[in-house]
Amino acid sequence: MSPRSRYLSATSMSLRTLMCLTLCIATVIGCGDTSVTKSPHLEARLLVDQDSVSPGSTFSLAVQFTLEPGWHIYWKNPGDSGLAPQFTWQAPPDVVIHEPLWPYPDRLTTGPLVNYGYGSIVIPFQADLRAASRASKLPINLDLRWLVCKEECLPGEASLSVTLPVTTSSGSPSRYAHVFDSAFNSIPRPLDKVSIAVEEQDERIILAIIPLEGRPLPSAVTFFPEESKIISNSAPQISSKDGDILKISLLRDPGRSLPVDRVRGVLVSDSGWSPSGQPRAVLLDTAPGEAAALPQTPPQNSLISLSSPSADIGLQAAILFAFLGGLILNLMPCVFPVLSIKVLSFIDGARADARSSRIHGLSFSAGIVSSFWALALLLASLRAGGEQLGWGFQLQSPLFVVLMIFVFFTIGVLFLTEITVGQTVQNLAGRSKLPTGYIGSFLSGALATAVATPCTAPFMGSALAATISLPPLSSLAVFTSLGLGMSAPYLLLSYNPSLLRFLPRPGEWMVTFKQLMAFPLFASVIWLTRVFARQMGMEPPGLTILIDVLWGLCVITLGFWLVLRARQARASLRTPLILAACITWALALYIAIPTAVEIEESRSRACSSEDGVAPFRDSYGLLWESYSEDRVLRLLAQGRPVYLDFTAEWCITCQVNERVVFGSASVRERLASKNVTLVRADWTSKNPAITRALQSYGRNGVPLNVIRVGPSNPPIILPNILTPGIVIDALEKLPG
Repeated sequence: MSPRSRYLSATSMSLRTLMCLTLCIATVIGCGDTSVTKSPHLEARLLVDQDSVSPGSTFSLAVQFTLEPGWHIYWKNPGDSGLAPQFTWQAPPDVVIHEPLWPYPDRLTTGPLVNYGYGSIVIPFQADLRAASRASKLPINLDLRWLVCKEECLPGEASLSVTLPVTTSSGSPSRYAHVFDSAFNSIPRPLDKVSIAVEEQDERIILAIIPLEGRPLPSAVTFFPEESKIISNSAPQISSKDGDILKISLLRDPGRSLPVDRVRGVLVSDSGWSPSGQPRAVLLDTAPGEAAALPQTPPQNSLISLSSPSADIGLQAAILFAFLGGLILNLMPCVFPVLSIKVLSFIDGARADARSSRIHGLSFSAGIVSSFWALALLLASLRAGGEQLGWGFQLQSPLFVVLMIFVFFTIGVLFLTEITVGQTVQNLAGRSKLPTGYIGSFLSGALATAVATPCTAPFMGSALAATISLPPLSSLAVFTSLGLGMSAPYLLLSYNPSLLRFLPRPGEWMVTFKQLMAFPLFASVIWLTRVFARQMGMEPPGLTILIDVLWGLCVITLGFWLVLRARQARASLRTPLILAACITWALALYIAIPTAVEIEESRSRACSSEDGVAPFRDSYGLLWESYSEDRVLRLLAQGRPVYLDFTAEWCITCQVNERVVFGSASVRERLASKNVTLVRADWTSKNPAITRALQSYGRNGVPLNVIRVGPSNPPIILPNILTPGIVIDALEKLPG
């Protein structure tokens, strides 16, 4: 090889070596940087605001998204479509990384859709290093996912990491500190020194911001909801000033039928929220129970309600409605099981002096109010532990139901006999100087509360719904008002003995009356047996046949009692009593013997619906489906009208409603003509799904009857006590 050739070859090798070294250096500098990733249309970089941190200090992390013009990523609520970025951190145990601090977004319109998102943006995170940390460095890793869109959308993902030294001295700002300053200026600030109200009017949601301490508010704002399915994203937003009050009118999401009890989001104003123009964005949150009344606007509810009042009421109204509900509770069928105990106690009280009568009334009232307090405290403590409970929850316990069966049956037997069990108690009371009769009055009040509470009287529904969001002391005040309302008639009688003169004079008739009052207690035993059987898994119509047999036995017993009384009565009453006994025996056979149709239906009830839940026919021939939220949503999506019956075996008002309404041929005919699907939500046993559904309608107890049609139409809530006319009028509002 010539010298020239050797020179050229050596030069070529030197150049190749230099190029390789250059590539290696470039690889080390650029390709080895794990804090940045590049993908089509987007670059993401993991930033730290300090070069080092010390134990016990706070520092900031951030993800910087750099996008090509026209491309965007999404906010935490992406709007009508899209997907928010997802951040998954891995860091040493001594490091706590908080939730992202989302900058306020922009409205992104694509055809009929409106989304919420960003172009290039920095999303920061606050982080803490525990004071007890002994680490020398902090390796922090982030698994990142995103969706970047323009006319098309491309998903992407990457793993980014940084290592942060730990020193004893406070760290100095990193070269990205200015990026954090700019990012924090875009984070919405809390909105203070204002009162916030939210209200639904027809298809709109009205937000009102009332300034305190003369704070000026902007007149034009844009609202970005934190949660989806609250407002129609594409509908125009109307903001205006009414004096110093800022009002924002928003169109409800057309797919939402449930009421909006909380609104959270961001309010953005181009002119800012202070004279300096900063901040441009503020946080808005109307938590349940914290919203003030909307000023100068008549309250309306998005629900078409045939009953009043609204579930969203203040504390004073809740206390008033609770008192009225407790007063009316004395007239409800639920109280009938203990009616005999109350009537007998007041007949006995008629023979006592005025002072004794007053103490009996106070003792009875104390038993009622104390029991309501116990229920309130138990309900609050269980809810604090995460239990889904509602009014009448004690009868969802099979153990409680069995105990009540024994109590009522025992009292009924004692009423029929001359057996007395009070002598021992009387002796103990004499030694301890306790008046036995007063203790009995107190326990009678407690028993009345235990079996009366499962029913929801008019006005009680709204009062009890308010306790869901009220503070504990306020809820206790509502329950106290319930107890005072229920006990008020008895206090009135005890403090006005002159009213007792309308009671008949004591005599032999009282023995007859006491024995007669045993049969309502036996009827209560049958009712509670049905509740217990449902809790143990028995279903109609087989259960209905069994309960009819028990009713027959009760009526037969009544017939024999009538014969016994006929033998002891004067001659003129014997024949009518014997005739009445024969009629009761015939009635018992009519009640207890099942028909061929009932037997056949009981045997053939093995068919299943498309959801795998067996439908069933009630005693009026109506076909029902068991409650399922998914099933109801599918029916509504198909445009089919749905009748929701929230009921329970232990709610006598529910049973009366069913007999009155579904026993009406006119109602059954109208249900068929409107092609209404019947869905029964049986709350006899604890069911969290049904409890949540009740609360979504502003209730926490049964009965509740709701008619719904279509996914966007508001539900029609019926009153607690129904008549055929009420239901027919509601059905007439349905299309078709």
